[in-house]
Amino acid sequence: MKYLYSIIALVFFLNARAQDGNYDAFLARQFMENGEPAKAAEYYEQLFQKNPDEYYEAYSNVLVILKSYEQAEKICKQMYKKNGNNPLYLIDLANLYLKQDKTADAEKQFNKVIKELQPNKYFISSVAEKFISLKKLDLAERTYTKGKDVLKDPAVFNLDIANLLLLKNDYPGMIKAYLEEARFQENNLTIIENGLQKALIDESTKDLLEKELLKLTQSEKSGFVYQDLLIWLYMQRNDFDAAVLQAKSIDLLRKEDGSNVMRIAQTAAVQKDYNAAIKGYQYVINKGNSFPWYLNANLELINVKRDKLVNASNYKTEELLSLKTTYLQFIQSYPSEATATNAILELAQLEALYIHEIDTAIRLVLPITEDRYIGKDLNAKAKLYLGDYYLMADQPWESILLYTQVEKEQKGNPLGEEAKYRNAKLSYYKGDFDWAQTQLKIIKASTSELISNDAIDLSVFILDNLNTDTIDYALLKFAKADLLRYQHKLEEAEDTLNEISRNYSNSALTDDILYVKYKIEKERQNYTKAAAYLEEIEAKYATDILGDNAVFYLGELYQIFLKDEEKAKSYYEKLILNYKDSTFAVEARKRYRKLRGEKMN
Repeated sequence: MKYLYSIIALVFFLNARAQDGNYDAFLARQFMENGEPAKAAEYYEQLFQKNPDEYYEAYSNVLVILKSYEQAEKICKQMYKKNGNNPLYLIDLANLYLKQDKTADAEKQFNKVIKELQPNKYFISSVAEKFISLKKLDLAERTYTKGKDVLKDPAVFNLDIANLLLLKNDYPGMIKAYLEEARFQENNLTIIENGLQKALIDESTKDLLEKELLKLTQSEKSGFVYQDLLIWLYMQRNDFDAAVLQAKSIDLLRKEDGSNVMRIAQTAAVQKDYNAAIKGYQYVINKGNSFPWYLNANLELINVKRDKLVNASNYKTEELLSLKTTYLQFIQSYPSEATATNAILELAQLEALYIHEIDTAIRLVLPITEDRYIGKDLNAKAKLYLGDYYLMADQPWESILLYTQVEKEQKGNPLGEEAKYRNAKLSYYKGDFDWAQTQLKIIKASTSELISNDAIDLSVFILDNLNTDTIDYALLKFAKADLLRYQHKLEEAEDTLNEISRNYSNSALTDDILYVKYKIEKERQNYTKAAAYLEEIEAKYATDILGDNAVFYLGELYQIFLKDEEKAKSYYEKLILNYKDSTFAVEARKRYRKLRGEKMN
């Protein structure tokens, strides 16, 4: 046993020497950790004598702890001379003076450091970083400014100064520093945009940035850097009208192909600023069919007009049929173009979701799924659409086949993830809740955030409402009602929901039933009744999982469909205040500010 203990002790000893390279250094650190700095100082002094560069900092720190300022000052000056008057040691010296309340002596050394800066970018950066580490931010800023003069380079240190001003919460100064640097970063504006993003903390800083950019666009006529940044700012604020207007101006001046205007219009469409999107697409179309984005812009214009129509209140069947004619005219005009295939898919969506001609939608999409010559992704997208339409047509086995094909063909890709989620949801519709949960667990762990969130919502819903001891007839009925609504069999869906309410009055599904009834009435364009169902959820189940959904969609109903902006504002405000962690919070805040007449984030 003694022999074993000796071996263990030797191993620890050799390990310490191997790790630290020096047993004295190991002991010095041990004494410091044990709260014995005086003993540590003895070792560090010997180590410093042998290797001053390596042990200066550790020895200096322990001397400060012991308040041995004279010795600390002595070694500091020694290192300053030894290292060719390295200014970093003068900063250490000044810091020692501050610890002794010798403010005047400290200021003298700080000023000396800045005054005697040499034209060496590395050393200037090191001095500034040293000041920052000591929280001497004003001195760091002076160092960078003096460094510009010493190096005779007005562009140097702009980004460093901007980041420093962020530390000082000097957002106006930070903005100016980034804008100064922007003219030198014409081909890499992402650096400037990422930096400016940190300054956009409220509307006042955004207003300041806009003011500065507008001023610079007037004075800087030779380049487009500030015009590009102005477009970026408008995009940050979701002010797509202004972004499109500015982009059109630059497109003309640069004699471009409309690609930037196209990009902004697409973003506007996603953000549901349909009017701005229409303006952008129309501009690209007006450039003529010799430009590369002409066909895409034509199709996107039809799509955004459809989205604007179906997201408005009380649209008419005649309007949908007129839009259908526009799609058909486009397809007939460009039958051999790949864009026509996308147009057919969009037309099928119109037929299935809004005109409710499912058989027509299937006839449109089926040939695309069988076409071996179209792209893999487009084929997969068509199969997903066709699977949806078969499900609406009450042919779930065809849907399973198509979803499974996409899942295998697009494994690891977003379309494959979407197919897996649709298969899981189909299992839920069929009442196979255990299998649905198995699939949802896989999806939650491995897919994109958007699909994963949908999977989480469905998984939580099943868990909350499934009775694991017996077959849960209430949930089976609810899944059936949910499918019927998806199939646009609205009366059957409503009857099934009412049956659940009659026969399972103690079910936890009451708020979910109200929520599906809201969707049914919205689809019927009966917005007052839809709002009444949401108001009941908000009144009785505000703390349940659908509470924030109800409040947000009440705001949307009153804003877009019932045209009562004051009520819409009140619901958005309620969501912002009472549901701060809601996934709807950001969008609610944006809409609330817009209704108040503020410029948007």
